[in-house]
Amino acid sequence: MVIVSIILGLGLTLVLRGLSKLMRSEHPPAVVVLYGVFLLMTHLQTWWGLWDAREIGQWTQIRFVLIAAYPCILYAMSELMLPMASRPETDWKAHFLSVRRWYFSLQATLVVAGVMLTWLMLSVPLLHPYRLVQLGLFLLSLLALATERLRLHFWIAVSLIAVLTIGQLLFRMLPGLSG
Repeated sequence: MVIVSIILGLGLTLVLRGLSKLMRSEHPPAVVVLYGVFLLMTHLQTWWGLWDAREIGQWTQIRFVLIAAYPCILYAMSELMLPMASRPETDWKAHFLSVRRWYFSLQATLVVAGVMLTWLMLSVPLLHPYRLVQLGLFLLSLLALATERLRLHFWIAVSLIAVLTIGQLLFRMLPGLSG
């Protein structure tokens, strides 16, 4: 799991560096800032969620590759949204629109990967209540994939953050709902 933590740490570094560059921009678009915050939250939630991998009794190469793929997808999303090579004078709106399809395709893939990982490796039932949170994230990802309208993206980003936050509050912080 060390390599998984390293990949997550590198992705988190990308997000923090990207948010810093955004804050130094003259007019950082709120939509990109919000997606950056969503990425930050997703990295931290993933790190915490992978703690459950300690319950996996028998590790195989395939299980490791499947688990390692998750932070790799998250890293790719971070590099797309907040690239290391960006500068404070980057036209963030144009950049966002240019990477939008790849980013939200990966985001939808990440949600599906999360469902598959928890089902196949941790035996979380497909009808577990947290699947509603994942369904919400997936549907919002598809909506974001389908539109270029920045105003709608603003509300999608707010909704993604809200769904992720509510899911974490309900299923990670309240006893009895997580399992």
